[in-house]
Amino acid sequence: MAEPKKKLDLVARGSYGSNLLGNTLMIGLRALDPLLQRHLLLHSPLPQLAAKLGLPAPRAPVPGGAVVSATGLTPYQTVIWAMAVGSAAKHIFWKAVTAREPVSPGAAVAISAFNTVFNTLNTLLYDASAENPTYLPPWSVYVGAALFAGGVLSETVAEVQRHRFKSDPKNEGKVYTGGLFSIVRHVSYMGYSMWRAGYALASGGPVWGVLVGGWFLWDFATRAIPVLDEYMANKYGEQWAKVKREVPYALIPGIW
Repeated sequence: MAEPKKKLDLVARGSYGSNLLGNTLMIGLRALDPLLQRHLLLHSPLPQLAAKLGLPAPRAPVPGGAVVSATGLTPYQTVIWAMAVGSAAKHIFWKAVTAREPVSPGAAVAISAFNTVFNTLNTLLYDASAENPTYLPPWSVYVGAALFAGGVLSETVAEVQRHRFKSDPKNEGKVYTGGLFSIVRHVSYMGYSMWRAGYALASGGPVWGVLVGGWFLWDFATRAIPVLDEYMANKYGEQWAKVKREVPYALIPGIW
């Protein structure tokens, strides 16, 4: 019988070190993304695309609206753009500071492209709303921004806590279960799902936010977590089984 197809995992589990080309591509491509998103906010391609397709052009923002001098964008646009900056900064910090596993050039391009595609979809949906309350209620921007900040903070703090633990030679061969990892086993996946949902909510409204957040939770639950669980069980054995008993929630505290 053919072996079941192994689920995709871009992280080189159990391999530690650095890949100069992979690091350079990861940091460089993620740093370029905010520039692309700002350009799309200032120069939306949607009117030209609508004209080519014979569709009504999206409603333009009200002329003469307030502009934040530091960004050249409206206040709401600035919030959306700040999320692109924050997502890029989060990944750059991860690669430069807390990541122990090397990222291959292929994985660096795939990770960067994946995040840029989602960020671009968010920006274009925001462009389509043109800050029109009919399509994008203002509360969704505020709630989405709060969810984004909470997710990025949770993911980053958890990674720093684990990095400090793993950097101590006395903890060689031990699973870290302190800090945020004492609440949920895969707190980094939880944080990523939170900030992706918040970014989508702020950019495209409630329906888009729920779809994006739900999709990431589903993907982590059915793909990433089983892959990581298998790796941890093979590497740590009974120690990992004990962690699963003591920290019963895999992704969502109090639920699953």
